[in-house]
Amino acid sequence: MGQMSSWQSGLRDASPYLSLGMQLGMTMAVFAVGGYLLDRLLGTTPWLILVCSVIGMVCVFVRLFYITSHREK
Repeated sequence: MGQMSSWQSGLRDASPYLSLGMQLGMTMAVFAVGGYLLDRLLGTTPWLILVCSVIGMVCVFVRLFYITSHREK
């Protein structure tokens, strides 16, 4: 019985991080693909994909900062 509660406690502590990789990867992918599609539509290759990728990276870092700062409290 003690093992089960320990396992559940560990899972509860890890739960904010379980989907973090997918969230961060999808954020980057959405911005990069959006930039690529806008480049193709507007003929501005490679500028919008670069700008959107940088915006995506900033969003990823902001999300990581948010999660770590709220986890410490």
